[in-house]
Amino acid sequence: MAVHLEHFRYRARLSDDPFYPEDIQPRLQSILASLADIDFAHEKSIESIRHSLADEAQKRELIAVLRRRHQERRAPYVRELAELKSRIEAIFA
Repeated sequence: MAVHLEHFRYRARLSDDPFYPEDIQPRLQSILASLADIDFAHEKSIESIRHSLADEAQKRELIAVLRRRHQERRAPYVRELAELKSRIEAIFA
């Protein structure tokens, strides 16, 4: 019984100790939320264009512009996500 109790205390202490710096998880969640917002807005914009009265050539051109802007808006978040990934990998290396 004493061994089981000690094991439980040891596991409880381990679960309280973060494996990586405290700033990583909130920043990761923030980045992923921002990317989700950007992607959602992009999809809504594309759907609006697809259902518009513009001719197909105009729709294709507008969608191409939207896709470029979408990539530009996502780029800084994707870079930061890659940096976080590198930090996490360095911790477990």
